Amino acid sequence: MSYKNIKEPNYNNHYNLYQMCLPLNLEYVLDEDDELFSFLKAIGEIDFSRYMKKNETRGRKGHDNFRMLKAILFAYMQHGKPSLRKMEDLCAHDVRYIWLTEEKKPSFMAFERLITEYLIADIDEIFYDITFHLVSKMDLSTENMYIDGTKVEAYANKNSFVYKNTILTNMKKMFSNMTEDIILLNQEFGYDFRYGGDYCAQEIGYISQYLMEVINSQEIDVCYGKGHRKSALQKHMDKFISYHERQSGYEYWLDVIGNDRNSCSKTDHDATMCCTKMDYYCNTGLSRPCYNLQIGVSDGLIVNADLFQRAGDVKTFIPFMERYREYRGTLPLNPMADAAYGSMENYLYCCANGMNPVMKYQNYARKNTAKFRKKKFDALNWETDDAGHKICPDGRVFSEYVGDSCSEKSGILQIRQLYREKDHCRNCQMRKECLSLKKKKGDSDDGGYRTIGKNVAAEELHGYVDETLSSEFGKNLKKLRSVMAEGAFGVLKEDRGFTRFSRRGLDNAKMEFLLVCLGFNLRKYHHWYRKKCKEKVKSLSN
Repeated sequence: MSYKNIKEPNYNNHYNLYQMCLPLNLEYVLDEDDELFSFLKAIGEIDFSRYMKKNETRGRKGHDNFRMLKAILFAYMQHGKPSLRKMEDLCAHDVRYIWLTEEKKPSFMAFERLITEYLIADIDEIFYDITFHLVSKMDLSTENMYIDGTKVEAYANKNSFVYKNTILTNMKKMFSNMTEDIILLNQEFGYDFRYGGDYCAQEIGYISQYLMEVINSQEIDVCYGKGHRKSALQKHMDKFISYHERQSGYEYWLDVIGNDRNSCSKTDHDATMCCTKMDYYCNTGLSRPCYNLQIGVSDGLIVNADLFQRAGDVKTFIPFMERYREYRGTLPLNPMADAAYGSMENYLYCCANGMNPVMKYQNYARKNTAKFRKKKFDALNWETDDAGHKICPDGRVFSEYVGDSCSEKSGILQIRQLYREKDHCRNCQMRKECLSLKKKKGDSDDGGYRTIGKNVAAEELHGYVDETLSSEFGKNLKKLRSVMAEGAFGVLKEDRGFTRFSRRGLDNAKMEFLLVCLGFNLRKYHHWYRKKCKEKVKSLSN
């Protein structure tokens, strides 16, 4: 008996049909420790009706803004920095987002309209309301705030840099060439155009326009290309048209950069060129368009966050604290930060507003190192007598008062008292080596000598910082700053993937950063809530 092998496709056994079945109760789908339950606990008592109010319009009402906001916050809580397409996909296929949006399934453009029309304007109040609500629910202390900053790359081309110093240098060279051309133009044609000093684009444009009108009135042929000879007047006109175009561009970019910055990016005018770290072995890194992100962490929660266009951290401290006081109403007692924030201006601000100046200063860590201690001619390593006068390694006391050296920086008048040795370091065997530290010649004819400056106010503040940070309380502050502030940035950048912005402009980048911080806080609350639930179950079982 023979068997026939049927090879028709209808007889192939590839049956892959599945019966779809959705439960009616979400508790059968989600685990009891799912993020959705802690998320609802966190925002359940917040009144979102104050934000993003719609104007009454006729026709279609659109999606519910408050439910879409909850979906956005939950997405940032789960995924760190989700895209609009990602949130659209979650609302279409994830049962938690389907429940949050009441099965409306908003598109990515619906989220984009919500963000651009409403969320950017209200993001500050939303961030602080939710954050302080979490602080209250978790019973956290905001007495100590651990502050740190980092640079995050903007959504701009890295080679689109514009530097103010380069513009000013080119303008200076161009003004010199323009002066020569104006003098030559006046001599050849008897004009009386102003020359010397600086020029503006409008003034150069007047010269170009006048030369063009003269060429038209005298019916001089304007020619370009090979085989044609330009007239002398046209040559001058072309030069000044070129000067006008260059000067207009310089003035435009100087206006974009402003007085507080030294650079910007052509594709994101609000971004500033900053030197970013590439890796552990290359700490100088590359210059990229970035924003300066500042956070203040209390008990593991980001209670203050802001975005700045400055490359340094020292000028961000006061506006950062004022922003916190605007929304919180109070200031922290101990604002702990690293040496990048330890300026006289910031110390005096803390003293004037009831805060303890516990930030490190510039030489705080360096002055206690073994390498620095070996520099015996540095005045910081010299001993002092009972009157507070410095004693050099040769045993000479710098007690002769010379005068005061005054300087004003950031509106703060700083006075340094100058002292010297009464014999002017005469017959000192170490004078040449000592003066080489200040790049002076020890064998000069005028008999060079060493002068020591003393800033009484700065030394008193630095002494308070040294005393505070050397105590057990201060050591704990330094340890927790590294754990909380730098640890929060580590989570945001490494774990949550926030290494580059997705939007251009200061307001858009700030909105994106605050949403990422909200997602961080909500996830912190989730872990705290699950821990409390487990402790409660354990106590009941015992």
